[in-house]
Amino acid sequence: MTRFRSFIERLAKGSSALTLNTGRGITDWLKAGEKISDFVIRLAFLGIPVAIVWSLMTASTASMWGFAVLWCVAAWRAARPAQEKSEGKEPALHPDDIADVLWELTGDHKGVHLAQVAAQLTKEMPGRTWSIKDVRGLLEAAGIPTRHSVRVPGLGVAVGVHRQDIPGSPSPAPVSPSPQGVEPQVNPATATATTPYVRDLGGGVTATFTPDPQQPNRTHVSVHTVEN
Repeated sequence: MTRFRSFIERLAKGSSALTLNTGRGITDWLKAGEKISDFVIRLAFLGIPVAIVWSLMTASTASMWGFAVLWCVAAWRAARPAQEKSEGKEPALHPDDIADVLWELTGDHKGVHLAQVAAQLTKEMPGRTWSIKDVRGLLEAAGIPTRHSVRVPGLGVAVGVHRQDIPGSPSPAPVSPSPQGVEPQVNPATATATTPYVRDLGGGVTATFTPDPQQPNRTHVSVHTVEN
């Protein structure tokens, strides 16, 4: 009797979690549309599989029982204890590590899609395939919020992380230090001539004009008197 009660409780718990996760996923998918027309189109596509499943269930009793068995199996798996879920999984990434991945993928764009993060983590961590659900859980653990509509050039709009919500800042490009004791070089494109030139002012007086190499708009002038 105790085992049967535990079995029923686990199915009930799993069914609740399965319904909640399915509803949340459908809601996020519907909200990902940028325009009202996108929402209507997604809603129409959603109605097609629902109508097919419903027609199969009402067509025969065998189809209905088959669906019930599949639901019970999915609910049983969804209600697995925490120890069973954690077995064989790799330790979670550090929040700083996931932030670095987000900045790397975001670049100069407004954000990054969760699908991009999942693909990148799968590439960097061989032996494990990351899903959008895994990425969402990782972001929640790191305290990084997600948004329903994040636009990425070439990929459109989808659920992702906006650059304003990524903690920290992009890593600056490394700057090579100048060798000690070496004067900075003047850019030839902006440098001016530094050769002094002499001008005769008359009366035995000459002036030497020497452009300042550090300040192009400044010229040093020295006056000389020629004695007869």
